Amino acid sequence: LPWHTLSISPDARAQARVVHRLALSAELVGVAQAALEMAAAYAKERVQFGKPIGSYQAIKHQLANAWMGVDNARLAVWYAAAALDGSLPDARFACAVAAFTAIEGALQSTRTAIQVHGGMGFTWDVDCHLYYRRSRQLSLVAGAPRVWKERLVSELEKKNAA
Repeated sequence: LPWHTLSISPDARAQARVVHRLALSAELVGVAQAALEMAAAYAKERVQFGKPIGSYQAIKHQLANAWMGVDNARLAVWYAAAALDGSLPDARFACAVAAFTAIEGALQSTRTAIQVHGGMGFTWDVDCHLYYRRSRQLSLVAGAPRVWKERLVSELEKKNAA
C-alpha cells in the first residue's frame, strides 16, 4: 500500500503532538516509579556492616530525592491531562511542564537505581539498565530537558509580556 498523509489542520496536528508528548510523559513516570521501587526494595534487602544499606543516610537521601522527582512528575502529568481534558487555556504550558518534569524525574530515578545497586547496577544481572535505557530512549523522543526548559521560559516570557 502506498503511504498517505492525513489532511488535518495545523491546529489538530499540534494538538496531536501535545497529546503524544503527554502520553510519553506518563510512560516516563511509570518507568521512574518502577526503577524507584526496585531500588527501594534492594536497599531494604542488601545488608552491609550488619544493617540494610537503606538505613544509611547516603542511600536514604538519594532515594528521597528520586521519590520527589517521580512525585513531581506524576503530579505534573495529572494536571496536564486534566488541563487538556478540560480545554483549559494553560493546557499546552502544563504539557510542557509535564514533559520536562517527567524526563528529569525518570532520568534521576533510573540513575539512582543504578547507584543504589552499586556495581551490580551496571551489569546485565539486574534490570536497572533496562529502565535507564527506556528513560533515555523516551526522553530522546520527547525532547531534551534543555529544550523543554527553553520552551517553558519562552512561554513564561510571552505570558509576562501580555
